[in-house]
Amino acid sequence: MTDLPDPRPPSGRAGRREHPGGGVSEEMPFLAHLEELRSVLMHTVIATLVGAIAGWLLAPHVLEDVIRRTVHEAVVLSPVEAFNERFKLALILGLGMVLPYVFYRIWNFVVPGLLKRERSMILPMALGSMFMFALGAWAAYGYVVPLVINVLSGFLTPNMKAEIRVGELLSFVYNLSLACGLVFQLPLVTMALTAMGLVTPSFLLKQWRYAIVGVFLVTAVITPGDVMTAQIVMGVPITAL
Repeated sequence: MTDLPDPRPPSGRAGRREHPGGGVSEEMPFLAHLEELRSVLMHTVIATLVGAIAGWLLAPHVLEDVIRRTVHEAVVLSPVEAFNERFKLALILGLGMVLPYVFYRIWNFVVPGLLKRERSMILPMALGSMFMFALGAWAAYGYVVPLVINVLSGFLTPNMKAEIRVGELLSFVYNLSLACGLVFQLPLVTMALTAMGLVTPSFLLKQWRYAIVGVFLVTAVITPGDVMTAQIVMGVPITAL
């Protein structure tokens, strides 16, 4: 009597993973997965450190440009404040520069375990999300932060003198850049909700009045004061998003 083949996978194997090309790749042991993950993490850390070195060289120019665009002069209140702020800015700039490579490494690690339909959806969404976040951060850096600081400076009386700390100024820039980066994700969120069938284009068009009111309420909060021009200039692109 001929022995039937054992349908169970060999012991110590992690099961088959789908190949990016659509086929089925060879089975990979669990320890091999851990080794691959360790390699991804090591390459990510090394890339971030290399980016931080470039960011350290670029940080003084970025900091001078931020000060020039906003308060024109900033102060430090401790001997190590300038070093600490330059170090943090270098890490942020470095991570931003190597983010495409980090994403590439992570994507190559997770893609074999995804179905073809999942890959076709996740990759464009992830790339679009990075692009829109970078666009929002750039808008905050080049336009929103100087505009908001200019509006806030209007509350100073003649006997007030503004002495802005470098750390507080950079924290303000980071927070607004993060907020604008998240706001610029709205088109992708809308596309995802539509793809999942939770909303429809006709439903969104019917709610346009509420959307406009909500947008200008948000712009009124993030642009304090009675500067209607600032609210209009910021509200129009957000409404388009």
